[in-house]
Amino acid sequence: MADKKYDSIVYDFLENKGGVILLLSEDPIFKKTLSSTIFKIIGTKRDCLFAFEDVQAGLRRLQEFQKSKVECIVFIERLMGGRPSTDTIITIKRLLPDLRVIVLVGETKRENIAYFYEIGVNNVISKPASMNNIIEKMAFTIKPQGKLGEYMDMGKRFLASGKYREALQVSDKILAIKPNSPAGLMLRGDVYLEAGRREEAVESYMKAHESSRLYLEPLKRLARAYEGVDEDKHLEYLKKLDRLSPLNTDRKTDIGRVHVARREMDRAEKYFDQAIEAATREAMSMVGSVAERISEAVAQVSPQMSEKYLTKVLESKGNSLCKDDIVLFNKLGIALRGQGKWREAIDNYSRALQISPDDEGLYYNMGMAYFDGGDKRMAAKCFETALSKNPEFYKPSEVASLNLGTIYGDLGQPDKARGFLENALALNPGNTTARQKLHGLTK
Repeated sequence: MADKKYDSIVYDFLENKGGVILLLSEDPIFKKTLSSTIFKIIGTKRDCLFAFEDVQAGLRRLQEFQKSKVECIVFIERLMGGRPSTDTIITIKRLLPDLRVIVLVGETKRENIAYFYEIGVNNVISKPASMNNIIEKMAFTIKPQGKLGEYMDMGKRFLASGKYREALQVSDKILAIKPNSPAGLMLRGDVYLEAGRREEAVESYMKAHESSRLYLEPLKRLARAYEGVDEDKHLEYLKKLDRLSPLNTDRKTDIGRVHVARREMDRAEKYFDQAIEAATREAMSMVGSVAERISEAVAQVSPQMSEKYLTKVLESKGNSLCKDDIVLFNKLGIALRGQGKWREAIDNYSRALQISPDDEGLYYNMGMAYFDGGDKRMAAKCFETALSKNPEFYKPSEVASLNLGTIYGDLGQPDKARGFLENALALNPGNTTARQKLHGLTK
């Protein structure tokens, strides 16, 4: 039988606090086990279990609970509809960081479980699960056990209010109960870091890590403590974290960013590729956001790498591309033009125009690609179309005004060129190129 202490915690949550359980699962066996656990073993009389096989319907009900300020525990399957639920978990934990979430898994690797805890999951249950196991996991999710949990809450409150001396005293109490407690050492490190005592913070985090090598939080704090202070150490701890929890795409991207800053592009690309692979394994919907972050990281340094990852963004969206994605096409066009691939840039803009045929910016950018290729007449034709869509699109832009004035001037159309060059000078009277070109028209 389950420990009666755990039973009473779950009973109190459901009966006295009016809490509810939201189950997102397609598994009828687990649903039946959970129902029996709540109503037969715990003995609650309330209608407090809400089960959904459709994620969106379940999330709508969750939203209702939040609006009504009803406390909720969410059980969610690792796989829903054959797809990983990682995206859903990340989203709800970002929106509702205090929401209690328990993930249901079949056989899974240690690194997968490590990643669940990293993204904010409170507990993981391996199926098939016994009623005792379910009750225990729920109890620990509702109320972390013992005096240590109480002290940790107290210490965090002192730290948040800037009462560092009191927070250190609490950490002493935790370490007196449990020497080398990772939680107590972590609290101590957090206090030192907030107080500007970085070396002592690092020492506490290191002790916490040595005390529990699979506990990721000390390594995260160490990476943060060295960020902007010691690049090699910062990178070292990021990579240690990556080895322990290799599914974290944000961290792989951060490692790649550090290598980009060091102009170690081959090493950066290795981690960026791994980020894409990890995101692909989790869910294609994650690929776009990961690849876009990567493309932004390398845009100024490597147009070739930016092209590679922007292409992945667009591929990941498949047939779901819409007008909101035009910015991605424009970024890809810039990356292609930066490599002299003007023909490919034109093809890219043509594809974008199928989605947004009245976008003057796409016609302007296509014109610039033709200009790169030396076809000034086709460039002018694209500019004319852009101006027909929006006659004033160039007015806020000094660069666009100069480019339009240059094209029309080169094509022997001084009257058209003059207005654009004058606008460039109105925006920036110090633009010597625009002034020289305007002077050249009046000769």
